[in-house]
Amino acid sequence: MSDFAIEAEGLGKCYRVYGNPMSRIAEAATFGAYTGHREFWALRGVNFGLKPGGSLGLCGANGAGKSTLLKILAGTTTPTEGRFRVAGRVSSLLELGAGFHPDFTGRDNILMNGIMMGYSKREMEARTDEIIEFAELGEYIDEPVRVYSSGMGLRLGFSVAMAVEPDVMIIDEVFAVGDMYFQKKCVDKVYELKKNNKTVLFCSHSLYDVRQLCDEALWIQDGAPAKIGDSVDVTNSYSSYQRTHIAEVKSEGEAIKQEEAKPDYVPDQALPRVVDARIYRAGSDEEIYQVGTGESFEVRIWWANPQPDETPIQLGIGFFRPDTTTVAGVGSHIDGFKVEGEKGCTRVTIENISFLSDQFLVAVILFGGEGTHQYQQYLMRENLVVTHKTHDVGMFKLERHWDDLGDLELPDDKSAIREGTVAGASGGESGDNAGWIE
Repeated sequence: MSDFAIEAEGLGKCYRVYGNPMSRIAEAATFGAYTGHREFWALRGVNFGLKPGGSLGLCGANGAGKSTLLKILAGTTTPTEGRFRVAGRVSSLLELGAGFHPDFTGRDNILMNGIMMGYSKREMEARTDEIIEFAELGEYIDEPVRVYSSGMGLRLGFSVAMAVEPDVMIIDEVFAVGDMYFQKKCVDKVYELKKNNKTVLFCSHSLYDVRQLCDEALWIQDGAPAKIGDSVDVTNSYSSYQRTHIAEVKSEGEAIKQEEAKPDYVPDQALPRVVDARIYRAGSDEEIYQVGTGESFEVRIWWANPQPDETPIQLGIGFFRPDTTTVAGVGSHIDGFKVEGEKGCTRVTIENISFLSDQFLVAVILFGGEGTHQYQQYLMRENLVVTHKTHDVGMFKLERHWDDLGDLELPDDKSAIREGTVAGASGGESGDNAGWIE
């Protein structure tokens, strides 16, 4: 017997694509002597094994083959090549409202869905109250499903799928619909399955959900596996690919384009200018444009200033998200560093970068002596990609330390805030508003 709850070996699915209906008819009429189709492999070469109690997340672009894989494993379509095995009772939620009859009530559909999944009418009747309570549809449970919204359909479908106590749960992008309250209920239910050693196969465009819900992840690209492994590592790789791909396909009319990272404009040779700027691994001459959170790197700036006595300069570096939101910046004038001479190379070492996974535009700004007037903005030839291997979310990794303060009593809120504020202020006036900032 296999140790895996789900295993796939060389799994693939091919579809026949016909240019028009007549091509299909001609092919059928000639018993295949005439070929009127072309083959389209929606999925090919998929290999993985998932042990009982494990959780695997699928990520990839629309049309990559994720849903095709889930349909094969759920048994709703057959593979063209390869083989697979799913051990135990399977429950799947592939499409909202799939299997529901629109003219039947929600209550009737609960019974019908359960019977189609192999349960007896008596077994489903015993679970009906639990399903209705979880779905929270109220009086709509006795209304035809055709009057349900997509969110109500999700509630009912998810409630039925979870109530049958599956050994393997297959979920395809269902958390995108429904209110936040019900989404939390769904996530809690998935965690409950994992705690009970059930196997979860989860597909989502939300990389956050994949990281948090799954131990492993499979990135599918153009129907083939691109990477499989730890969910944080795989989603980092996919996220980096996404941002690089987006940068490559930006239209020429956009303000910031990947191919224009090094501008053709040449500044007046009599004025200060940035000649070049590059990023290197800290302490080496290896040029890099991808780092991990917590790593250090160098930015080296080559500059020229023909008249340093008349036009003293300062250097700054700005980090921006692709939408041009400023994330962070440093400047020689801020740190008291002097940039002197007619030409040279200045190095800035960024230590233990705290950025989380994202792609950043890096610009070098050449300032006048006071750090106010800008002579030039020089955009790096490549964006800086930052990856991280933790479950932190947001833009920065926060250094933190947790403590257990035991039975510390809760202070009086207003007096505590006032006391703390006044203590940090000087010359505050007495009265109710003393030390407060309005």
